[in-house]
Amino acid sequence: MWSTAIMHFSIRPLDVASDLDIAQSIVLDAALDEAAHGGSEVSTLEQYRASLADSPYWRVQRWVAVAEPMDGGEMIVGRAAMFLPQSENLETVSVGASVHPAHRGRGIATALVQEALVPAIRESERGLVEAYGEIAADGDPDDPAEPVNRLARRLGITRKNVAVCRTLALPLPDGLLDHLQSEAEAELGEYRVQLWDDEIPEEHLSAYGVLMRQLELDEPDEEVEHEAPEYTPERLRISEQRRRAAGTRALIAVAIAPDGSFAGNSEVHVRRTAGTTIGWQENTLVMPEHRGHRLGLALKVATHRLLREQAPDVRVLATWNSHVNPWMIAINEKLGYEIAYRELALQGRPQL
Repeated sequence: MWSTAIMHFSIRPLDVASDLDIAQSIVLDAALDEAAHGGSEVSTLEQYRASLADSPYWRVQRWVAVAEPMDGGEMIVGRAAMFLPQSENLETVSVGASVHPAHRGRGIATALVQEALVPAIRESERGLVEAYGEIAADGDPDDPAEPVNRLARRLGITRKNVAVCRTLALPLPDGLLDHLQSEAEAELGEYRVQLWDDEIPEEHLSAYGVLMRQLELDEPDEEVEHEAPEYTPERLRISEQRRRAAGTRALIAVAIAPDGSFAGNSEVHVRRTAGTTIGWQENTLVMPEHRGHRLGLALKVATHRLLREQAPDVRVLATWNSHVNPWMIAINEKLGYEIAYRELALQGRPQL
């Protein structure tokens, strides 16, 4: 049991069978997203449970920090998780901890690391530990006083990359997408963009898997150690099934080359549940041999236009780029994305 001046709190595993735990986790997620991105998702209990389930490709352990305010009651004010890949990156564990914005600075994240994550990392017997954490847009990624760096020292890991989270306020100004589409079409030539609604056609599964693997191979993540997965047709279908069970829809654009092959893709994900105000720009890729035709811009214009038509209540999109990816950053800035914060990627082989 840990104590602060106004409450006691304890660390325990998340009880996925408990409706109260799930409901409070949904509230915590919404508070974290509103603070970081300016929008949030609405989930039913079963949708949220589905999003927590293990897959054939990873297992997850989860914990919560439960506060007991002096005036009584109980509430979840923080969470931690450890992901264990099952198909690739088999020596890696990925960990994370988050605390409700109203309860930060009280030692909750430290308790989650010490009581949950450090023992779990030891028990995993995996050598490579990775984590991600936020700093302000103008923060110093090497400042030892940053909370993420203080926790990284406890885990024995160090910074390997810096990414930037950008958010886009919606709806976009009238005419912007038309203007950017005209700009892209000036360089497209015989390339074209095709849209899919939430499902990859059966005949394109293998080719789409090549795009997804290339995305991870190309990711400019500096010193991060990472083995790119093989996106088999089975893996892609499982991903679709999990996404739908969680109530999320994918808006997919693919770039078709003059010879009919796939030249690139982009995806935006958004929950179907009424009241959701945030969507996620998941990825945008142009294959190396097809770059220089404004395909990245064309793909993003297509998904953003479809989002406006299919999910008009969404008020913000969030996306991440490594700071050494100037090409995608330039496209995002054309659309109006603005920096929300920076995200540190941390890794190491600690002796815990």
